Amino acid sequence: MKRREGFTLVELLIVVVIIGILVSISIPIFTAQMHKAKVVADWANLRAYYAEIQADYMSTQQWNPKVKRWGIETTDMSSVTFLDGHKAEMKAGTCAVSFADKEGYQIVYDCKKGHPECSLGLGVKHTSP
Repeated sequence: MKRREGFTLVELLIVVVIIGILVSISIPIFTAQMHKAKVVADWANLRAYYAEIQADYMSTQQWNPKVKRWGIETTDMSSVTFLDGHKAEMKAGTCAVSFADKEGYQIVYDCKKGHPECSLGLGVKHTSP
């Protein structure tokens, strides 16, 4: 009398179907988390950049020509170049830098997907209606 060991074809197919369902559920969650991670990386770069250029403004009380303002020196804001020359590419969005006398710099960031929760404003004064 032989004893049969192993799995039947039906059992293996059921396991493959279950794994397929789990993968199909996890892919949208994974892509959403990837987008959030890219946005957070952009925010970190912009906060560091804002701190650097605002500190420069506070010490000199004038606009630094190394800071490229949107619409004046550049229209491509998919990256920022720090004052020491290194560049940070935006991973999930674009930003705009502006300058106002007696206030300093302002940076506005929006993700490419248009999510309102991905927006960031640094140095931007919010006024109540």
